[in-house]
Amino acid sequence: MQFGRHIGKGLWAFADKALPAVFALGFIVLVVRVLPQNEYGAWVDIQTIFMFTSTLGFALALQPLTKFAAETEENGPYIAASMVISALFIIGASILLLVFKGVLVRLLDPRGEAPSLSQLFSYLPLLFITSYYRAFSLSLLQATYQVRKIFWIDALYFIGVLLLLGGARLMHRLSSAEDVIILNIIAQSASTVLALILTRRPMSVKLRLRREAFSKMWGFGKFNFWGSTMYAAFSQMDVLFVSSFSGVVALATYGAAKQFTRLNDMLSQVIQMFLMPFSSKAQAENDIEKMTVVAEKTICFSLLAFTPVFLALFLAPQEILHLLYKGKYDGGADILRLMSFLSLIVPWNAVVASYLTGTGKVKAGLISNIFLSGVGLTSYLILTPKYGAIGTTAGFVFTMLVITVGLVKYLQRFLPLRVSGVFRRTRDAWLFVRRALPGKS
Repeated sequence: MQFGRHIGKGLWAFADKALPAVFALGFIVLVVRVLPQNEYGAWVDIQTIFMFTSTLGFALALQPLTKFAAETEENGPYIAASMVISALFIIGASILLLVFKGVLVRLLDPRGEAPSLSQLFSYLPLLFITSYYRAFSLSLLQATYQVRKIFWIDALYFIGVLLLLGGARLMHRLSSAEDVIILNIIAQSASTVLALILTRRPMSVKLRLRREAFSKMWGFGKFNFWGSTMYAAFSQMDVLFVSSFSGVVALATYGAAKQFTRLNDMLSQVIQMFLMPFSSKAQAENDIEKMTVVAEKTICFSLLAFTPVFLALFLAPQEILHLLYKGKYDGGADILRLMSFLSLIVPWNAVVASYLTGTGKVKAGLISNIFLSGVGLTSYLILTPKYGAIGTTAGFVFTMLVITVGLVKYLQRFLPLRVSGVFRRTRDAWLFVRRALPGKS
């Protein structure tokens, strides 16, 4: 996997994963500045539940599809199995969320600051349904590196949402979390229609339901599911703690600062898009040297690209928040400064996690994520009651650092990845940039 050969796909991938960052910036201007703090806090709660549930469905039914579809030309049985498992999952999740709505509302909003929160839960099944085929299509296209199609499906959603939000604001019809959710449902539906069109060719295979495919998908997916459950619980647990201990209004400030972590999510998703299918194939070929080189280059290049992000968020968090939120969330400066360290941690974590999934070491991923959740829960229980949202942030960053160091150590058992090797790739990064410039060879 030479970087030069894949620069075209890489640019499309970065363009695709930059869309959430563009969306976040537009969302700040169109929504975060406009909605009352309790409504924005309610949106953060609902969005967190939606993302948490979607992550579990992805781990159970869609990530296994990407792995197995990348390894074979006859992927019809895996496509069928993935669609069935995914559909059953969202039906079950929707029922559970509606049944336990009252308990969840009392847990997330013990002070009663967001009266609309209970009603917003009713929209979750619609959010799942309108994102069902869209999410499936992205995993299927990822298996064959059809990044350009992935970009257009995502672009219609992210840009579509911003256009709808902008139109609603111009017409003075944007005043609540409910308005934002309805517009998201419309944009997801439009993106799903485009996904149906762009996946006609890969979906022209025979969609046979075979026990062997279900067995392989379940064998891989069950460990991946529980591992992702632990990781998703950790990554969303901070919202629960801030909301429960400090209230929905305090959560709005925390959520405003956390918007900037979308940059880290973008990087992580780009890395996962390429390295998961790549490591799966490289392991099948037993090409350890290639895997090592690609891991070192990916970490090094990512660190070089995100060091300016770290410096900006660490050195000028209040200025950045004031500029974007017009003084509404200046209180999140210390939270943002702590979150800046994630820009130096995520490149390592994303590469190792992609390799563990791609090479089928999902049991190790499960164990690490159980540990992650345990350390995170302990940190939140100790720090949040005493320091509020800042304590939650410190616990989040500390836990990410601890688990990333542990994952790197584990990866080194079968891959000769070295810190010194990563930093030696700085020269490769410089040569790569020089060759990419016009007139350079």
